[in-house]
Amino acid sequence: MTSTSSSAIPTELPAPQGQHREPLVAAMFNRIAPTYDCLNDVISFGMHRVWKRQAVKALHLKAGQTVLDVCTGTGDLLAYLAPAVGPSGKLIGVDVSADMLAVAQKRFGTVATLHHASALALPLASASVDAAMVSFGLRNVDDVPQAISEMARTLKPGGIMVSLDTTPDPWLPGYWWYFDTIMPLVGRFMSGDVGAYQYLSESSKRFAPPSQLALWFEESGLENVCAKRLAFGSVALIVGQKPAL
Repeated sequence: MTSTSSSAIPTELPAPQGQHREPLVAAMFNRIAPTYDCLNDVISFGMHRVWKRQAVKALHLKAGQTVLDVCTGTGDLLAYLAPAVGPSGKLIGVDVSADMLAVAQKRFGTVATLHHASALALPLASASVDAAMVSFGLRNVDDVPQAISEMARTLKPGGIMVSLDTTPDPWLPGYWWYFDTIMPLVGRFMSGDVGAYQYLSESSKRFAPPSQLALWFEESGLENVCAKRLAFGSVALIVGQKPAL
């Protein structure tokens, strides 16, 4: 894993949508890395763990397989992926935030290979992984279709790819009030960084709907693509499979 000092990265908040955000996204996640996992539990009432287990189940992993976790962050998803592939399997995590990866390194460095790299240029050979996953990360990249294509490129024929992320059109009344009002206050109290959680709210509002993500999955060459909404429509699980030879 390559280390980068967070002090060398700009401290402004990234725009919730658009190009050339990667250094600012990395800097933002560097700042909230120490409290990120705890905050996820608090603001989702622990439900993110349920959704991630469902996403991992959709990969249909087998012992000994290689699985890629893009935007791995602190590596919390690796805790669910590791039992699925077993000790003979291989875990690979990629993220642009060096400080988030440092947390993952402490937790999973002995069982996972971690790369400090962009989701838009994955440091993996084509057709080198059995499954690929991204959890609450696509809305933070500069080019979502490119990130999806990169993940699909790394898949072996027959491999499954999954995205788990928020949606811009949840069905739950009061959802955006909670996201806009309560979540930034909790973020300020626990991390001292209210701006980062305001960004997370805005990026969720402007993110692509599940139907568009499913279309991008298909355009990347995946088949059997399906989109499933969870948590009153506030979270979407997109699944696709690379055609077998």
